[in-house]
Amino acid sequence: MKIKNLFLISTIFSLFLLSCSNPQNSTPTIEENQVGIIKGDDFRSKAMMKFTDAYVNNDLNSVSDLFTDDAKIMVNDADLTFSEMAAGFSSGHNYFDNIRHEDRDAFTMHYKKGDIAGSIFTHYWYTWKATSKKTGEEISLRGYAWMKWRGDKVEATYNAFDPSLYNAQLE
Repeated sequence: MKIKNLFLISTIFSLFLLSCSNPQNSTPTIEENQVGIIKGDDFRSKAMMKFTDAYVNNDLNSVSDLFTDDAKIMVNDADLTFSEMAAGFSSGHNYFDNIRHEDRDAFTMHYKKGDIAGSIFTHYWYTWKATSKKTGEEISLRGYAWMKWRGDKVEATYNAFDPSLYNAQLE
């Protein structure tokens, strides 16, 4: 009986060892699963914050040097030049007081895998708030933006938010 139990235990233990060494059952390392590297206190993340601060202060021309000459700029899917974007964002100051970004967060992703491997994007989430000059009402909108980098310059940027409440104040 003891020999039978010992044989059973050694068989189970052998099967266990074989299953652990089988590559199909191994758990990938973090490095193997890693899509990229995230940085939060880097030059690019700080540049995104500097850009949004310049917007809030109605001084986007002070950050025009962040962009390549041929930068592709999209705001809610409208394609713009830097000058058009700066003029459009600046015009909002004619309709709103106390424009600010709250609950903001930026980080930069250096992609290592997939269709965008080798690309660097800074992602930004924020709550846009301002007081309507027309109604005195405070407007609050959630937004998301990204900047795609070529070296130390922005080659493309996208900003998305629901413009319904914003546009209602312009009419």
